[in-house]
Amino acid sequence: MTERIEEYTVGELARLAGVSIRTLHHYHAIGLLPPAAVAANGYRLYRRPQAERLQDILFYREAGMDLAEIAALLAEGGLRLDRLTRHRARLAASRAALDRTIVTLDRTIAALKGDQIMATEDLYAPFPPEKQAEYEAWLIERYGPGMAEAVARAKAAQAVDPVEFSGEAVAELREIEAALVAAMEEGIEGAALAPLLDRHRAWVAGMWGAECAPDAYAGLADLYLGHPDFLARYEALGEGFSAWLPAAMKGYAAGS
Repeated sequence: MTERIEEYTVGELARLAGVSIRTLHHYHAIGLLPPAAVAANGYRLYRRPQAERLQDILFYREAGMDLAEIAALLAEGGLRLDRLTRHRARLAASRAALDRTIVTLDRTIAALKGDQIMATEDLYAPFPPEKQAEYEAWLIERYGPGMAEAVARAKAAQAVDPVEFSGEAVAELREIEAALVAAMEEGIEGAALAPLLDRHRAWVAGMWGAECAPDAYAGLADLYLGHPDFLARYEALGEGFSAWLPAAMKGYAAGS
């Protein structure tokens, strides 16, 4: 049995891709997307390779590339998988940069509105009551009853043995954070980070007045990554630190 060749008219491909027929005509005219064949009646016919090439063109157009840049890129050849993998990596880097810009914008807008930017002293216990309640609610909503029990245990431990958030504790935190920012900038990772994260985790446990188990440390990383107060705080310490620190904490917790 003869295998049917997948073919599309210019109108069919335009509808599938969500572009205009005029766009496909233009891509043909400039040599960016020639059809597989032109029938005797003048109809352009497209097949799977042309459909995939159009997908690539649309990927690059969405990223802001002009048609000349796209044509040059496609003319380089090579494996499509490798080319699209590189494109994805560029998009991921752009998204991370955009996320950092949004965090900075949020901080600037908050300052212009006269809102209080979160201070170091407010990051850990004792939180202002309204912030304490907000963070507890955020954690419980995200992690469920198990987190509610962990919050209750931590509060009970604090009631029995309250921890003073002293100037020395603030100074130690700043020293730990400065060392972690330096590690990020120097590209230190994996096991080489463990001593710094050991110290950070021990500091957190001291502020909680209770053990900071690996799963609790990973949960704290999620709070840092998911709450705008912490994103703003850590991004102010170093560009990219708001994403780097939670990732480092979660990797460390997974290996503990």
